[in-house]
Amino acid sequence: MFGFSITILSSLLWPMLPSTSVYIASVVVGLILLKRTLVIAGALLAVGWISLFVQLILLEQPPNSVQNIIVRGEIISLLGSNGDWVSMDIRQSNLLNAFFLSKVLRLSWKQAPKLAIGEQWEFLVKPKPITGVLNQGGYNQQRSMLSRHIVMKGSVKSGIKLTEAVSLRSRIINELKPELAHFAHGDLMLAILLGDKSLIDSQRWRSLRVSGSGHLIAISGLHLSVVTTWVFFLSLYLLARFKPSLSRKNILIAGLLSAFCAIFYAYLAGFSLPTQRALIMLLLLLTMGLMKRFSSSWERLLYALFIILVLDPLTCMSAGFWLSFSALGIIFLTLSQWTKFVPHQEEASGARLNVKHKLKLFWSVQWRLSLGLGLLQALLFGGISVYGLLFNLVLVPWFSLIVIPVSFLCFSIWALGQVFSMDFPQIFALVDMSLVPMSIGFSMIESLPGAWMSVSGQTIACLSFSILGLILLCRVSHPRWRLVSLILFMPLGLNVLFGLIAPRQSEWRLHLLDVGQGLSAVIEKSGKALIYDTGAAYGANFSYAERVILPFLRYRGLDSVDYLVLSHSDNDHAGGAQLLIDSFPDASVISDIAKYSQLDCRPKSLLWQGLKLEILAPNTPEDGNNGSCVLRVSDDEHQLMLSGDIEEEGEVLLLASSQTLQSEVLVAPHHGSRTSSTTAFINRVSPQLVLFPAGFNNRYGFPKQDVVERYQFMGAQVLVTGNEGQVSVLFRHGERRISTYRADLAPFWYNSLFRFGEISNTE
Repeated sequence: MFGFSITILSSLLWPMLPSTSVYIASVVVGLILLKRTLVIAGALLAVGWISLFVQLILLEQPPNSVQNIIVRGEIISLLGSNGDWVSMDIRQSNLLNAFFLSKVLRLSWKQAPKLAIGEQWEFLVKPKPITGVLNQGGYNQQRSMLSRHIVMKGSVKSGIKLTEAVSLRSRIINELKPELAHFAHGDLMLAILLGDKSLIDSQRWRSLRVSGSGHLIAISGLHLSVVTTWVFFLSLYLLARFKPSLSRKNILIAGLLSAFCAIFYAYLAGFSLPTQRALIMLLLLLTMGLMKRFSSSWERLLYALFIILVLDPLTCMSAGFWLSFSALGIIFLTLSQWTKFVPHQEEASGARLNVKHKLKLFWSVQWRLSLGLGLLQALLFGGISVYGLLFNLVLVPWFSLIVIPVSFLCFSIWALGQVFSMDFPQIFALVDMSLVPMSIGFSMIESLPGAWMSVSGQTIACLSFSILGLILLCRVSHPRWRLVSLILFMPLGLNVLFGLIAPRQSEWRLHLLDVGQGLSAVIEKSGKALIYDTGAAYGANFSYAERVILPFLRYRGLDSVDYLVLSHSDNDHAGGAQLLIDSFPDASVISDIAKYSQLDCRPKSLLWQGLKLEILAPNTPEDGNNGSCVLRVSDDEHQLMLSGDIEEEGEVLLLASSQTLQSEVLVAPHHGSRTSSTTAFINRVSPQLVLFPAGFNNRYGFPKQDVVERYQFMGAQVLVTGNEGQVSVLFRHGERRISTYRADLAPFWYNSLFRFGEISNTE
């Protein structure tokens, strides 16, 4: 089990999955070695299993020649709406292996009819691959979707409802959701009872994040453990009072009843990953306890890990997986260490000392959980909840003793009323009242300074290694392990040392971010940043500035933006302008957009961090693409041109000027459209590297193949953000180094391109 599990986890770092012949051979050899070398046998079987599993998941993808396909499935989640569009996840049912292997599609439907979870539909869908934007510090949608078996995106052209909601859970959600929506904390109540977070808005998510309390509303080990414990001891008390027995019969009945309640609660939660892990652990504990078989907590944890990875090896890609198992590992480690140092006299003392001892144990678990999960959360989400320790110290026991038992009791009363055609929605007022302390805590924390601290990925990695080194230094005495612990301190020491040493004056970087069919570039020099364009924004809840640019800046540790250049007013270039201006109020805005402009785009030269910034065009303010602000950045050796969306007319005006246009690196004008990149412009600029800011499989077909070939004919290297993800170029004396996200920064198999369903006619 250990060999199998550790190999599955290591697959997160594999550049590619083995071919069919290789994984079949690994399974055969693994079976042969089962009686000889168990760890190696488990590892080989894991190689075969995850390779086969992924192949089965990605099987039956539509070919590129098919523009529309018919799919049938059950609506399992309604994600929300943006304007006229409704997003949903459906579980496919028209597959041969649907019973054994769940496949999910993420669909969007314009002007959709009323939809409900659990309904069966037949859709005519225009398929799209799950390929998404990839940038440092940003949300990896590809990996997240694969972890949830989402194998395809698509837009619905039409749909026919086949059946109404049939499952018990979907009927409960559809009946209870409108009733809970009337309560102040109805969104949290729906999440705690049924694992449905669709009522939680962005403000509530922010409160959960800054308080570090998201785990309290995600049905997991805490919830199942509390319900199981209450049911077990309550049923045991009632059986002992009304039907006493000297045998183990009452214990068996109480155990089976609590196991049934745990399974039912997990079913209500939709058997999510944290719920699966907790349920397996609880059932193992109950089974081994009822069988009088001793097993250590670490053994049960390994059983749970192994079973979950056998059932679904892709769960290790989700953040919830690592948070869940890390929390259990920290708890078990604390308990095992605590029992070694408990004074014998305290063990034999009275109730007062026992209570004191338990409070110390609770505090020991809490601060370790807050520290460990805080670091892991920072690594996964790019920030730390500063007050999470204090908040959880109060809310965890409150949820255990009040909120969860009251919620389950009120739900049971409501469900009983439904059976007898009686409606008791007012019973949930008790649950609503029990959540008042949580909302009060949200208000208090958000009013405090520094509730959420953004931390770069490099700093978090260094801190994690240092904490591991400190633990080894305190716990082991062998010289070899002490040497290992000192080595683990080296990344933090080097990080501090490099932070004190000024970077080379000649070194600077261009980061062309992957923002879909749009443009955003960050120029980094001496810990400062210049941003050229912001990417698009859609509706009230989505902008690439929030999803890509700000996380990228946090990841790189860039907390100072000196200039924000907005080339022109098109949404795909300036959609996130206001958010960035609010985030960096000291930044100078260079633009001809009246409501943002502090410096106009008339030709001029500026000096920034030792780099020469030349605004080359336009000579007069102009609406549209040819009014784009063209920026040239250079030092004594390297030159970079950012050309916005200028078309042939704008290029002609540049060529007519006496300005120097030659540039080593060119961000191609207008995403590679045929209206730009004339031969005369290419000859004058003479780029060695051309970067196209164009989204993968975009509806315009940018960059056009003949435009790409035009640059290649002139000897230039060509890269497209939609294919490569983020493209970073390091400029140093005598050197230009290129790094792309998919090939260099994160070259893992799940970050590769999924190419099916590409647009065949983009004219």
